[in-house]
Amino acid sequence: MTRQEAIAYDNTLKEYLRQAAKQYGLEETQGDYIVEHYIEVRPELQMKEMIFQQGNHAVSYKFGNIRVDIKKALAAGLELAASVGRPESIFNYIQLLIVAVLFIIKSTRQEVGELETYIIYLLHRKGAYRSIEEEAFICEMQKWYRENKGDELSRGEIVDAINRLYGMRIADFENGNIYLKESVWGKG
Repeated sequence: MTRQEAIAYDNTLKEYLRQAAKQYGLEETQGDYIVEHYIEVRPELQMKEMIFQQGNHAVSYKFGNIRVDIKKALAAGLELAASVGRPESIFNYIQLLIVAVLFIIKSTRQEVGELETYIIYLLHRKGAYRSIEEEAFICEMQKWYRENKGDELSRGEIVDAINRLYGMRIADFENGNIYLKESVWGKG
């Protein structure tokens, strides 16, 4: 996420929470307050991102740039409810926090295609978090696909799928080697 993307994301989240705050009977400024004080959007990556894999399907979540301090936000919500003398406002505030978290999860989700999922699975199985030689991997991927799917897969199809993973920032290349940039969770 570049600096401009982080600023745009921050603004989109604020606008979304302003609208949600109105729906829950809170002032629009509550949405801004939550984003400004308890949600941090960083332009640089600070942690590995995640891929959740289940069978032939995989989903990548890129929320390594976004931090939510739920504990402080809930404490502030309790103070808000006490200060306005409306105990029911804490429930509306908690709903707003949940909406923020769900928005972040939904907006950071990227579906991964079936062939890309197989490539991720094999890279993960081979422990390619540091790097493995790309040409050897392509040959191994062709062999794996033939043995497990009973069909042929061309080198070009694999290269195109790897390039899509590169475009999604799931895999990267370095000196003829390929490696996973994200941690894989789940079962293949």
